[in-house]
Amino acid sequence: MHLRRTLIGAVVAIAVAAALPTSASAAVTLQPGAYHETDAGSCTLNFAYTGSGKTYLGTAAHCVSSIGQRVRDIEGTDFGSVAFIGDEDTTEWDFAFIEVDAEDLGRVSPAVKGHPAFPTGSTTAAETLTGDSIQLSGYGLGYDTTPATQEQRKAIMGYDDAELYTVTGPIHWGDSGGPLVHIATGKALGIVSRLCAGTCSEEGPTVQGILAKAASRGFPVTLRTV
Repeated sequence: MHLRRTLIGAVVAIAVAAALPTSASAAVTLQPGAYHETDAGSCTLNFAYTGSGKTYLGTAAHCVSSIGQRVRDIEGTDFGSVAFIGDEDTTEWDFAFIEVDAEDLGRVSPAVKGHPAFPTGSTTAAETLTGDSIQLSGYGLGYDTTPATQEQRKAIMGYDDAELYTVTGPIHWGDSGGPLVHIATGKALGIVSRLCAGTCSEEGPTVQGILAKAASRGFPVTLRTV
């Protein structure tokens, strides 16, 4: 099942209202695990990337709808435009990049929200084992109301190769696009793409695969680390 166009209508209003900072808050940090929204819906940012002198933040392809589409943070403030979209209907291509506006570059941090020591790089399949702990950070429905439930969820590693991973854990609509980190190495594993209901596992593209596929389309970027 796609995690696409997920929080709409009354559900969006409830979830966003619960997570919104007060008017006295400083501008929010743009980082892995932070909320974002477009006219296509609300999702979670994954990692920070650089390429050709520009800074990008990642999300899922199914969280956006067109190149140039403006993207907003949790306060409703524009911070960038969609620069690349993979393919929302193909799991290993379900990724997109948002180019951060020049005036918002100072708000970008590569550190995962709630986990300043992550990421240290990106995983390969040789570094992971079934049963390893995976760190989540995002705005999934029902988990978006407190910092603890946003940032302190963990999943269990299933399978991964150069393109795809599977995990089992507390992932929900709104976590789409968000980061998964392999705790033992501190490295970026992948991004949230597909939600599974029942006796099955969530799956999505690996960061290793995302970087290779983007480069194959003439959009080379590198992962920013802490």
